[in-house]
Amino acid sequence: MSLMIRLSRIGRLHRPYYRIVAIDKRCHREGKTNEILGSYDPLRADKTVDVQMERVAAWLSQGAEISQAVSSLLKLNGYAVPAKAAKVKHKRKTRKGDGKTWVAPSRRALVKHAKKVKTVRKADTAAKLEARKAAAAPAEAPAAE
Repeated sequence: MSLMIRLSRIGRLHRPYYRIVAIDKRCHREGKTNEILGSYDPLRADKTVDVQMERVAAWLSQGAEISQAVSSLLKLNGYAVPAKAAKVKHKRKTRKGDGKTWVAPSRRALVKHAKKVKTVRKADTAAKLEARKAAAAPAEAPAAE
């Protein structure tokens, strides 16, 4: 059985409250849980997580995966999460026609590309400005001796 440590919502309408649970990954969000490991109240001002890290470590040692949401919550609250335990999901999309899959670029890659394009555009505009100045300047007459 493949287990997942993830959030389970138990709050009422417009008042979210979550439990951190160990659950079979094929079950739906509020399905039958194996164990309740902690809780998270996003409406609290301090945004802290109440969690039993010993039990989380025990489930991780048995091969459970941890969701991105729980992993980021634990990291924000100062708990160390093993890198192999955090399951990272990349959204794959297909382009029309060719059927090839591609991974959406990360924010860091997009920012890097934008900076590169900006510097290239600056260089192009500087070169164009110099060309205009050279064309607009009156031609110097050859010096007569």
